[in-house]
Amino acid sequence: SPMCEMKKPRPAVPGAPLPFEAVTNFRELGGYEAAGGRHVKYGVFYRAPALANVKTPHDVSLYKSLGVHTVFDLRSAAERAAWPDPCFGEPARFDIHAITAQNGQEVSFDLEAIFRDNGEVDTLLRMVRESYGTMPFANEAYRTLLRCAAEGKGPILFHCTAGKDRTGVAAMLLLKALGAPDETVLYDFEQTNACNAAAREAFCAQLCEKLPPQTARAVAQVATGVQRENLVCTMDAVRGRYGTFEAYFKAEHGLDADGLAALRGMYLE
Repeated sequence: SPMCEMKKPRPAVPGAPLPFEAVTNFRELGGYEAAGGRHVKYGVFYRAPALANVKTPHDVSLYKSLGVHTVFDLRSAAERAAWPDPCFGEPARFDIHAITAQNGQEVSFDLEAIFRDNGEVDTLLRMVRESYGTMPFANEAYRTLLRCAAEGKGPILFHCTAGKDRTGVAAMLLLKALGAPDETVLYDFEQTNACNAAAREAFCAQLCEKLPPQTARAVAQVATGVQRENLVCTMDAVRGRYGTFEAYFKAEHGLDADGLAALRGMYLE
């Protein structure tokens, strides 16, 4: 009956997780301050972990209430095959991996699995940091995401495996395109750590069986959480190469001043 239909939920405060039962770190960009003192509209941009997590009747119903039009799955084909997205009837879907190695190969970035199966902690930590420095450039996934936003293909949901690294950089690019200050962008990025606190403790306990406690904690933090300095490294890389985000959006995404103004007109209030 219509009485049971869910209204689109709004986060209690910008950046707060939506009230899913069994999915953590599912958030939206609505409510954040952006260009000219305006705020990002609610119900337009969703950032999430893998959608295979959406499986209880409550969560499926909540997800469907969002009315997502376009899904971006930023994972590698291997991650996708291991844990495919269910289809919830969204009209459009893009499966475009967000991290490519220099040889053009897709890079899987399911960090929990990688760290669990691999002892090379220092190498892996360096890999994560290096990925943050290269993700914004020549990235087909992010180009397509910004193009769909510019074409009004919302509500748009973008996700990877944990919804924090590839997804975090995607959220940063959207927020910067909308003129959000760095501090807002970093706040949104770091919300993952609050959302994933329980997962971090559980993973840390697993790792403690084979790693010294201090190392286990550091690895659990990278695998299930985010480090502010990684996103700072991404923004520094953009400014280092292009000087400003405006110049970056023009060169990498074909969004000039008019394009950015149109985007802001569409998604800010």
